[in-house]
Amino acid sequence: MEKISVIIDGKTVEAVKDQCVLDVARDNGIYIPSLCYNTEVKSSGGACRVCLVEAHQGGKMRLVTSCNYPVRKGLEIKTDTPFVHKIRKGVLELLLSRVPDSDVIRDMAAREGLTETRFRKDEGERNRYKCISCALCTNVCAEVVGVSAISMEDRGADKKPATPYHKPSDVCIGCGACVYACPTGAITMKEKDGVRRIWGKDFKMIKCSVCSTPYIPEAQVDWIVKTTGKDQGFFDKCPDHR
Repeated sequence: MEKISVIIDGKTVEAVKDQCVLDVARDNGIYIPSLCYNTEVKSSGGACRVCLVEAHQGGKMRLVTSCNYPVRKGLEIKTDTPFVHKIRKGVLELLLSRVPDSDVIRDMAAREGLTETRFRKDEGERNRYKCISCALCTNVCAEVVGVSAISMEDRGADKKPATPYHKPSDVCIGCGACVYACPTGAITMKEKDGVRRIWGKDFKMIKCSVCSTPYIPEAQVDWIVKTTGKDQGFFDKCPDHR
């Protein structure tokens, strides 16, 4: 791996060539807001536009998404300029009008001094929905889990993740990876009496043989055993008691 030096907000830092700007900034304690980026998902990033920064190189400046812009020798990044804050505020204002009930978006907007939006808020059902259509959940399901139980449907403002024909998916294993990956808490997962419900489907949970806590869906265990050859007895105990 080739090591290079780049400048972020006047500070010279070391990075690996082609590492994304956002990761370099995080490694050095420099704040850049982001929503749709996940280090475990290769296709994530670039959708929400919240992580825009100024990239200066060769006497030119470009506004880029830091989550997928590679660092190169001679690059200078500025994350805290009036122009960056103006553009970021505009992006957050649009998101706030789309998902006004999202605490994550409201907190991020407040950090930019934004508490209200000039744009018309969506009415009805969508006004209570927290999804920003970043597709991180569907990418996690396909790339990390490997089942592709959900996909993005519709276009524009109506674009959102869903199971095929809005029916319980035959391939969903109830792992909840999509819930944990979602940056705005838009996906609902509930557990009661040893049953997990997600995407309109119920999953029986396996109980830990030591503490009796339901901790993993049977369908998920079956999937892991089938795809990896892991001994099923390994899942008799939860992680805290192995």
